[in-house]
Amino acid sequence: MFGNLISFLVLIAFVVLFGWLTFRIWKAKRWFIKWPGLVLSVLLSLTLLLTARGSDDGSITIKTDGMSFVMDEVHVKAGQPVTLHVVNQDGYAHAFDIDEFDIHAPLPANETFDAAFTPAEPGRYTFYCGSPGHAAAGMEGVLVVEP
Repeated sequence: MFGNLISFLVLIAFVVLFGWLTFRIWKAKRWFIKWPGLVLSVLLSLTLLLTARGSDDGSITIKTDGMSFVMDEVHVKAGQPVTLHVVNQDGYAHAFDIDEFDIHAPLPANETFDAAFTPAEPGRYTFYCGSPGHAAAGMEGVLVVEP
């Protein structure tokens, strides 16, 4: 929800920054400052705008941190393809499970796993570590599928 608002505010900030830089550079009296500076300003602003845009391909990264997931609530849209890129940053094994989507994967130490699926029904679905005792220790999160 806040991701789109933040992206929009970042976009506005970069447009304002680009306008200010363009104005300052254009007022320069020397041509060798004016044109290269203007080109650099445009390239910098475009680069920052494109990187601030975020990922639209439906991929989300979830990392482990000891006995927890760094991102313990994930929001996705119903009917849209999703890829959960699960990264085990720990020196010991975990697992990644979402029962409702029949996702059950071992996650060896310092390894990754990609779960690709398309959630059809809105709702709240628990993802957890299926290694013995890990979920009980709090290693779980919620996948929120929004309409």
